[in-house]
Amino acid sequence: MNTILNFIQQIYTVVKNWVVANGIEGILGLVAGIALRVLGYKVWAGFAFGVFATRNFDILKAWVNGLLKK
Repeated sequence: MNTILNFIQQIYTVVKNWVVANGIEGILGLVAGIALRVLGYKVWAGFAFGVFATRNFDILKAWVNGLLKK
């Protein structure tokens, strides 16, 4: 029981840190992209997913730069 609770806590921490690092632009880009794609607006969904991808690339780039500077 304790290991399951620890695992859930670790998952929660990872998701929370990702949301904080991604910011409002990334989260809204993902939500808008999904909504626009469902509604059939493929081009506009592409722009929204582009914002989401750009925010995630910035996070990944900062992480890699941090690893290289160690």
